Amino acid sequence: MASPCDATPAAPADSRPEELDIAICLDRIETAFDIPSPRPRATWSGLRTFAPDGHPVCGWDPDVSGAFWLAGQGGYGVQTAPALARIAADALLRRTDCTPIPRIAPNALAPSRFGQGA
Repeated sequence: MASPCDATPAAPADSRPEELDIAICLDRIETAFDIPSPRPRATWSGLRTFAPDGHPVCGWDPDVSGAFWLAGQGGYGVQTAPALARIAADALLRRTDCTPIPRIAPNALAPSRFGQGA
């Protein structure tokens, strides 16, 4: 699995891989690993969400009762999923006796950091 790691703004829609993006990705693989460019067996694309500050959003919505956010992982969902899942589970289950994850303050991810009605 490989990605060109682009962040091209796009309107929400069915996403399809662009031929240019596939070519860029293959070129980067060839350059980084000094190997012939592989032929992809399958291609896909997806839309990634970003919060205004570039950090994930995880927590109860301060304006909508019962709404919980887990969004904004950008291109790092695979890497951040284990830690964010734990933070989300603790919040959803309203656990107060959970062991904190080093260097991650759950309140720093809260939707409330954007202010009311943001």
